[in-house]
Amino acid sequence: MFGWLKKSSVDKEAARRWRDAVTAEARLPEPYLKGWVPDTIYGRFNMVTLVATFAMRRLRDCGADGRALSKAFAELLFSDFDHALRENGVGDASIARRIRKMGEEFYGLAKAMDEALEADAPQKEIAAVLQRNVQPNHESAMALADHLIPISERVDAISESAALAGPDAI
Repeated sequence: MFGWLKKSSVDKEAARRWRDAVTAEARLPEPYLKGWVPDTIYGRFNMVTLVATFAMRRLRDCGADGRALSKAFAELLFSDFDHALRENGVGDASIARRIRKMGEEFYGLAKAMDEALEADAPQKEIAAVLQRNVQPNHESAMALADHLIPISERVDAISESAALAGPDAI
């Protein structure tokens, strides 16, 4: 009944470290300079979503603490998205609708990437997801998939204790 009075056991600093590591990785210039992802607010949103998917997959494998941390991490990301939209002139009247749409896109892309990573031929499946959602050009989608797979592997290699503490970098 009074569960809302309980202090959350989620390490907010760990969530912040995940957010910082994911956004730093998503901001690296190569995908934008090579034209794999458009250098726009939505292109950057897609890169954050793609890298965040890897982080959320890793945290999901860390049990209940990892799932709670994943939720706190996602909340931080959406707070940043809200802030970015406001900085770009989106008014208060439409911010909730825009954030809801971004949430649908975020979780839709994350689910599709998660399924692609579980496939027998992940590079081909990831490229197909990217071609449908991020980069319509097949060659660019394949190059982006080749760029993302090592990031996913690095995130998967993070130990459980480091994942729960939040990495300094990916």
